[in-house]
Amino acid sequence: MPVSFQSYIGVEVSPDKDYPFTFALMDDELTIRSIGRGDLSDAFSFLAGQDSALAAVNTPSATNKGIIKREEIRRQLTPKSHLARWANLRLVEYELAERGISVTKTPDSKKNIPKWMALGFQFFKELENIDFEPYPSLIAPKQFFESHGEACFWNLLRHAPLEKGTLEGCLQRQVVLRMCGVNIPDAMHFFREITQHRLLSSQLPVDDIYTNPELNAIASGFTAWLAVNHPEKTVKAGHAEEGFVFLPNVNIHDDRTSLP
Repeated sequence: MPVSFQSYIGVEVSPDKDYPFTFALMDDELTIRSIGRGDLSDAFSFLAGQDSALAAVNTPSATNKGIIKREEIRRQLTPKSHLARWANLRLVEYELAERGISVTKTPDSKKNIPKWMALGFQFFKELENIDFEPYPSLIAPKQFFESHGEACFWNLLRHAPLEKGTLEGCLQRQVVLRMCGVNIPDAMHFFREITQHRLLSSQLPVDDIYTNPELNAIASGFTAWLAVNHPEKTVKAGHAEEGFVFLPNVNIHDDRTSLP
């Protein structure tokens, strides 16, 4: 019998200089129990305190291994793809980029990589030091896998989401997560509470609107929940030697009635 988890955690790693880590924890009912941000030590402490959890982390887990340069892989790629330009990246990043999803290319060396990516590599290493094991494992009570926050929303919407980080982009993503069954404030209340006075006085009702890093973390936590409760509604991309990325494979317009 597969192991069960007490919580599902999404972790977003971003270039934010002060708070590069954003993390969200939800329970089996998709209720968000904790959400926060901080540095590497904060994220480590948050994960170390869990007894049973599946964590989905939005950052590259390893450098690329040159998979995309292998002849047997090249033959499978889109004939019109600009392979030369994309050669120094992981296969999963190529696959996402071909769909139009913005990705950061992970080089084949840790030299001169962005600081946030280096923090991500270190975070994955720290996870294994606190007894987290790669997903899937039949017995480990604490497991992790790599996800990709922006790609999660592409898969849920079945098209490009509105620009990330903008108000309209955050509203859209929050609506999507609520349609998936995540217990999150209804972003449509934002429009019901807008008045002429609020607009003129620059007092928009944004208190219940999550930021883009928070939304990415929540989307990844939802993906972790799906992987356990509806594994047929997840998909993985990439290559075993470079690490797989797990994403939701849910059409929110067709599948939401079968989710909580």
